[in-house]
Amino acid sequence: MAASIPPPEVNLSEQYEKEKNDPAMIKYLQSLGIDPSYVAPKDDPRRCVINEFSIVFKEGHDPITLKLNSEEDIKSAAKTPLVIKEGTEFKIRIMFRVQHNVVLGLKIVNHVKRMGKTVADDEEMLGTYPPKNDFQQLEIPRNDWNEAPSGMLLRGEYKSSMQFIDDDKKCHLQFDYILKIAKDWNE
Repeated sequence: MAASIPPPEVNLSEQYEKEKNDPAMIKYLQSLGIDPSYVAPKDDPRRCVINEFSIVFKEGHDPITLKLNSEEDIKSAAKTPLVIKEGTEFKIRIMFRVQHNVVLGLKIVNHVKRMGKTVADDEEMLGTYPPKNDFQQLEIPRNDWNEAPSGMLLRGEYKSSMQFIDDDKKCHLQFDYILKIAKDWNE
């Protein structure tokens, strides 16, 4: 079977310029979420910028946030345990922005290990996103909550690795983090 070849890049600014006299095409592009006022940053070549990873709780605690703006932030994330009280309901919140061009089929791949053994391998499709000037927020799961494990045997640290990958197999960000399931918030 032949390897799939990604479609050629389409410069959205050029596309708007070519179609500026066709109101129907402009309306169609806008219906896809493509902003005609979008301006690509000249100093940042990344296609997808993830600047924050948070754990938000249904009740009882403020969100816990890891900043992912620099290499130092990413290194710090790997060393800073995120404490979650056992049995607590939570979601993951991502702050991100797509720039320069559309990202097709963005997904999160998350690997979780405890004591060297894989306890979870999750993949969550986020969708296709056009470039935007502003960061947007996405919570996972979208319609429900995860529940932290509970019980003495399940407390402890879980080493995790998260990747943001698109349909072209481009990894936009990979970072490691530690979840600590505790009997109480201040452990």
